[in-house]
Amino acid sequence: MNNYIYKSACELASLIRNKEATSSAILRAHLEHIHEYNPRIGAIVVLLEEQAMKEAEACDREAEAGNFRGPLHGVPMTVKEQFWVKGTRSTLNSNRLKDWEAPEDALVVKRLKAAGAIIIGKTNVAKELLDYQVSGDLYPDCKNPYNPEYSPGGSSGGASAALASGMVPIELGGDLGGSIRIPSNFCGIYGLKPTENTIPGHGLAPKPKNARGYLFQMATGGPMARTPEDLELLWTLLQGPDKSDRSIQPIAWSRPENKILTDYKVGWVDCWPGYETSQQTQDTIKNFISLLNEKGVETRHAPLQNDLHGRTLEVFSRLSFQMILQDVPWFIRPLMMRSLRRGFLKGMKTDFWKLIDTFTDYSELIGRRAQIIEEWETYFENFDFLVCPIGYGPAYKRCKIGTPIHYNDKAVTYINYVWPFNACFNGSGHPAMSIPLGLGEEGLPIGIQLVGSYWSEPDMLHFTKLVSEFIQGFVKPNGI
Repeated sequence: MNNYIYKSACELASLIRNKEATSSAILRAHLEHIHEYNPRIGAIVVLLEEQAMKEAEACDREAEAGNFRGPLHGVPMTVKEQFWVKGTRSTLNSNRLKDWEAPEDALVVKRLKAAGAIIIGKTNVAKELLDYQVSGDLYPDCKNPYNPEYSPGGSSGGASAALASGMVPIELGGDLGGSIRIPSNFCGIYGLKPTENTIPGHGLAPKPKNARGYLFQMATGGPMARTPEDLELLWTLLQGPDKSDRSIQPIAWSRPENKILTDYKVGWVDCWPGYETSQQTQDTIKNFISLLNEKGVETRHAPLQNDLHGRTLEVFSRLSFQMILQDVPWFIRPLMMRSLRRGFLKGMKTDFWKLIDTFTDYSELIGRRAQIIEEWETYFENFDFLVCPIGYGPAYKRCKIGTPIHYNDKAVTYINYVWPFNACFNGSGHPAMSIPLGLGEEGLPIGIQLVGSYWSEPDMLHFTKLVSEFIQGFVKPNGI
């Protein structure tokens, strides 16, 4: 294996800046790695090889002259297929959008390029972004690098698989119902869903022709990486308002450089009411809390009151399908909903799906959501972060969508294996991230979810860097 593979983006950028390596050499190494491993994993579905090499050569000329575009000068990366990259297709792995081509770069892609990153391709996604496995109409199925029989997670499964297999050092993902955090957990990497309305949404997904507006509530782009330092750098580059997107508010982010681990208070739960977790998940969370206690961190068990978790999931369900179905023709919607109920939503706990068929009063729904956000913010007044599950257990075997998932001699409803542990924080808009804790019982990655109050990302990232000094973190898959 070439020495550049599995180095972090920060390390690669330093090598280029110090003239210890060229962008062209680093890119060639990653392209060779992609050609060797991508056919068996199916992570990258659009490869911009010729275009990327020209950019790398330009970066080399600029570096030789002492000019650098930004902190990612000459570093290769991929983005999730849904994001606009000018001249490439964004299809959501669906025949419905098979000819949709991006007219320009997404705002977040422009920011990455301005920082010097070289976009070398786009990564695989679940059809219509509606699954926690990666399969669809247009691309080969994506597989988990730790065991190809297992799901890499979804819908950003190609992103997590590309990172875990060393094809790229960093990735841009998207999250509406756990689509960054779930694949990050399944593939043992770091992934951050930022606070809602802190990262511009223009170019987040294919836009209906001639649409003057498009609803992006609860959905956001976010960084994925193998190290917390790379995650922090990417978040710093992605966040913030743009003159063309005034829905993103300017936040006075507070930098916590001088804080130490014991400055933080941590709450925890190992399940939610009505949604149990496996013994391995419970043990993982309790062992992590014990580690924090050994380091002197104040922790407390912090169960919710007044069914806040369940009410948040209800709001998410009602609002998310208003967004998902907004560009689907009216005569297609009943067919799509029927397909979802027979597959992805099959066996869904409670009757949330019944609320989806009727697009109830939008203002009432937004008012209810505002109340729920306030309740969550009150909850976070008692501690800095919440540690909680990302799913019932680790990655599951690839299977027919909607079938029960069997884990440790128990059958878990398909939708409930990961959905209720993640969608709640899209419903509330709070920042949430995946922290890998090494490999579990089956040799598959296992980790925890860290959640904070609105606009707490600087502290969350700082805390994660401190924690990374005594946890196993990312572990490279065998055979890669």
